[in-house]
Amino acid sequence: MTSLTCEEVRELLPLLALNALDVDERDVLEDHLSGCAACREELAAHAETAAAIALALPQSEPSAGLKSRVLAEASRARLVPGGGGAGGQRPTRQLLGVGRFRLPISAAGVVAAIALTVAAGSTAWAMSLRSELDTQNSRIAMLTERAQNYIRVTAVLQAADTQIRPLSGTGDAPEAFGRVYIDPDTNEGMLMVRNLPPLPQGRNYQLWVAGNDGTRESAGILTWTDKAGNGYTFIKCPEKLSRWQSFGVTMEPAGGSPAPTGSRMLGGTI
Repeated sequence: MTSLTCEEVRELLPLLALNALDVDERDVLEDHLSGCAACREELAAHAETAAAIALALPQSEPSAGLKSRVLAEASRARLVPGGGGAGGQRPTRQLLGVGRFRLPISAAGVVAAIALTVAAGSTAWAMSLRSELDTQNSRIAMLTERAQNYIRVTAVLQAADTQIRPLSGTGDAPEAFGRVYIDPDTNEGMLMVRNLPPLPQGRNYQLWVAGNDGTRESAGILTWTDKAGNGYTFIKCPEKLSRWQSFGVTMEPAGGSPAPTGSRMLGGTI
């Protein structure tokens, strides 16, 4: 038999992916597939879609009588006049035309192949829709986080006893300045900075509180600034605010340091 063309083979690949071809029919296609990488790749895509459809269905145990009913129905082959078999009848087989060849394919196989082709298109559409949905969910999460931050900012600024402490730039950042807003009852607040050197990748600014005995503890980490060196972050002072004497801001490795390692960029008294 003359070999099939790629176009002819591709019409039958959904059937092959569903294992809906007879042995002879499979042999004809597999002869072509053995030497055609493009058709093998398309077959793999159909097989993946078929597997996805199977996995998408809820799994359940078949009823006890299902096997016997299926076998009984399978034994009742539809018969039409035309010779062969008892009474001049033969089982119905549909001929699927593929160019120069017409391979005998069962009607159920044709329906299954059409369903697989439609499912392949639906799967691509669903994947596109899922990607768009993921993008929207990410945006919603970002806006939700931003809204929660605004609520926290408002809570700090509206606290009855909120205290404000200015921070001045040092020789390493003479134009920089900042403010610490803190509620002495909860020891929580915000650090806002302006005109600091913009943070390079892998670095952050860290706020420290210092005591008269030289003890320094971290009160928060600022992980971003804009191009002008402006930014803000939420802070929490360890212990009561009255325990400390001054604030300082240094540049540290990403994630912060257990003790200051960089030069002081901002400073102010408590």
